[in-house]
Amino acid sequence: MNLRFLVGILLASYVTSYKIYQRRIPNGDTVPHPCKPNNVWEGVGHMNEQGAGLRNVFGEDFEREGKIWTQALCRRDSDGDGLTNGQELGDPDCVWRENTLPSRLVGLSHPGICDPWDSPNCLSKNTSHSKYYNQEEWMKEMCKQRDFICPGINETDVHTVNFTIAPGTHVPAKETTYMCQYFDFRKMAPQDDYHLIAVTPIQDNKYVVHHMKLFACTDDSVSVNQQPFICGAHPSPSCTTELSVWSVGLTGDCYHAMTGITIGNKGFKTFAISVHWNNPDIRSDWIDSSGMMAYFTNKKRPYEAGTYSVGPWQFVLPPRQPSISIISTCPSQCTRTIIKNYMNITSAWNHMHLAGKQMSIAIVRNKTEVLYLTNEMIYNYDSPELKLYTENPFQILPGDEIVTRCTYSTSKRNSSTMAGQSTSDEMCTGFLVYYPKENVENVNCFTYGPDVNFCDSATYYGCTDLINFGRAEWLNGTSAYQNIERNCRPLAPCLQECVDTIVDLKKSNPCFNDPIFDYIKTEMLKKTAEGLDMLSRLSSCAAQVYQALNV
Repeated sequence: MNLRFLVGILLASYVTSYKIYQRRIPNGDTVPHPCKPNNVWEGVGHMNEQGAGLRNVFGEDFEREGKIWTQALCRRDSDGDGLTNGQELGDPDCVWRENTLPSRLVGLSHPGICDPWDSPNCLSKNTSHSKYYNQEEWMKEMCKQRDFICPGINETDVHTVNFTIAPGTHVPAKETTYMCQYFDFRKMAPQDDYHLIAVTPIQDNKYVVHHMKLFACTDDSVSVNQQPFICGAHPSPSCTTELSVWSVGLTGDCYHAMTGITIGNKGFKTFAISVHWNNPDIRSDWIDSSGMMAYFTNKKRPYEAGTYSVGPWQFVLPPRQPSISIISTCPSQCTRTIIKNYMNITSAWNHMHLAGKQMSIAIVRNKTEVLYLTNEMIYNYDSPELKLYTENPFQILPGDEIVTRCTYSTSKRNSSTMAGQSTSDEMCTGFLVYYPKENVENVNCFTYGPDVNFCDSATYYGCTDLINFGRAEWLNGTSAYQNIERNCRPLAPCLQECVDTIVDLKKSNPCFNDPIFDYIKTEMLKKTAEGLDMLSRLSSCAAQVYQALNV
């Protein structure tokens, strides 16, 4: 089993803020690690030692008891090692109450992991969620020391800058908050041309900080306001380039030793941090100043790293569906155009919102599946998985297909879910960090729904001016739309000459045929008054055009 995948799965579901819950069980902050002397297992109810991801058997019992210490939970032997949870946590008589000292502070053991974990008896009992990983491999992985290893940050002329929420920022008295802040790098470092080479987390208040993202912005004007503000999935439409993702269990991002991302005079100048706070007790007295530390150097590395995005750009999910899958393909025709020689992938991660359940990015070569760059069988927005290929970058070649698949559940939603930036909307975007940047022409390979690919629409549909469709200057200068403007009336009775004009266009102009035309109409709605006017003219004879084309 691929242990990187295994660790990703451990970080992928049912997240809680473990520091809060430590205080709800006896000795919750001093539960010993089964195989790391002098270390504690901070997320007592989770398979991950730091507290995120799948729950262990004790965590499941704790959840069933309402996340409080009860007599029933105390007397249960959750992990099946012959000791009750109370005996393992220092409350053998089950008399402990929150905010009091347990009767015993030493001789503790883990109530969710059968110990000794590597004994035949315990290997057979430690089987929670075994359909996703091998228990022995999981425990060996948890027994490793986890330090941030990035040799480049120790080189001379490497500097750091902190992108952290302003000191003393109050955490709202609500369970979930996303707090963002902009930063102007030009005010934080001497004017020069640098490479960003690594990013590490800064956790100020572990009781509330849940996960964080660092974004690069293409609009430098947003940095005028540098005060913290409540945000959504992204700080703003111009700040969507994800440079680093952190969640509990991750130690930081170290870019490939031969690469960096240009910042400063010739690169990104404005950045944004997004911090997700989890405050299940709805406390009003928390403050936090978490964020990320960026490492940069003016000794630029041989290759420029880039970030690449794939997936469907626009789609709709119907309500009350237990499982809905969307597949978006960046086809071989596109990658032959986009990629010169190769692109070396060094890391990849998935991005959906709250309805997301599974997501994968697969590379298909010569019609044969080669590798899953990502494959989250249990996706959780609150605990993103980072897939690393820094030691052995994976090459995507011209002619390969990049297939993004997202699966959602809308069982508890009574209205349709649109694609969008808000966390109540949905996304299906894969992010790839690669090098060399100059080998790739575009920054993304998005599709409109599963069908229309922006990079190669002419090859598929013959609509050669897709990007400009719907813009005022295009509408005013195109004979097809001039004919519609002359023969069709907005919000008026349908004229026969309007029907004839539209039918002729649908037969002769590929841009007027579905699914391209669905995309064009959406763009018209967004862009201009001319676009809205043209839509109303086209709609005046919709029924008659349909009848004429289907006789």
